[in-house]
Amino acid sequence: MEPVDLLLITWNRRGYVEKTLENLLASNDDFRLYCWDNNSQDGVADIISSLNDPRIVEKKFSTENVKQRIPTLWFFEQAKSDLVGKIDDDILLPEGWISTIAPIVRDNSNVGMLGCWIYMEEDWNESIAEHKVLNLEGERIFQNMWIAGQSFLARKETLLRYILPESDGCYGFPIDQYNMTQDGLINGYPLPIIFAHNMDDPRSKYYINKNNGELGEHAALTARARGFVNVNAYAEWIAEDARNILIVSVKEQLKRAYIDGDQSLIGKIRRKLAKFL
Repeated sequence: MEPVDLLLITWNRRGYVEKTLENLLASNDDFRLYCWDNNSQDGVADIISSLNDPRIVEKKFSTENVKQRIPTLWFFEQAKSDLVGKIDDDILLPEGWISTIAPIVRDNSNVGMLGCWIYMEEDWNESIAEHKVLNLEGERIFQNMWIAGQSFLARKETLLRYILPESDGCYGFPIDQYNMTQDGLINGYPLPIIFAHNMDDPRSKYYINKNNGELGEHAALTARARGFVNVNAYAEWIAEDARNILIVSVKEQLKRAYIDGDQSLIGKIRRKLAKFL
C-alpha cells in the first residue's frame, strides 16, 4: 500500500517545529513528508535543511511568506499517494494515527477529512458528543462540519474538488469543508478519539507565547484576530470552542454558516483573519 503524503508548512516557529519534527520522525507510521518553509528568520530553515530522513522527499524554501494556498497547491502537484494530509508545526502526533485513519478513508468514498482531536484531552466528552456519532461500515465517527487542518488525512482526489477560489482570501488550508459536508461527505474524528497535542494552546506545558500572562507577539493567528491579549482568556475561549463542537449539531452548523453570509462562514472568518498575516 502506498504511504500517505503529508504537508508541513512552517514560519518562524522554531520553538515548536523542533519538537514536532522529532516526534513525527520517531513514528513508525508509513508516510512521506513534504516541507515548506515560508522564509523563516529564526533558524527553522536550517533545521529543515539539516534533516536527513528518507521519508522527507521534498524541502521547499520560499523567499517570502506566501501563507498556505501556494504551498498547498504545490503539495497537490508533488504528492504521489492517493491519501494526503497536513500537519501543523506545533502539533505532537500520537503513534499509529495514520495507520488508524488511513484504512477508514480508503475504504469509504463518502469520507471527506478525518483527523485527530487537537483540543486538550479534558475538552473531550464522548457522552456529550454521542448525538453526532455515526456508524460507518463498522467504524464510529464523531462528525463535525469541519475539522482543523492540523492533523488529518483525506483522498487527494476529494480535496482537489473542493479547493477554495483565490478570491476567498483564505488564510489557512484552502479547502471548502462547508460544501464538502453539504454534499454529504463526512468530516470528523474516528472513535475512540485520537488525541494529538496542540503546543500552541496556552494550557499546554510547551506553550511559548506567554509574557507575564499576556499573549506575546507570536501569539496564534486566531488569538490576534479575535483580539485576545490575555493568555487565560484565550485558553478559556479554546475550551468553549471545543464544547461548542461537541454540542452543536452538524445540521445547525450548516444552517448558521448559510445564514452568516454567502453560505460560507469559514470563508468569511478566513477573509477576516487574512488581514492579520
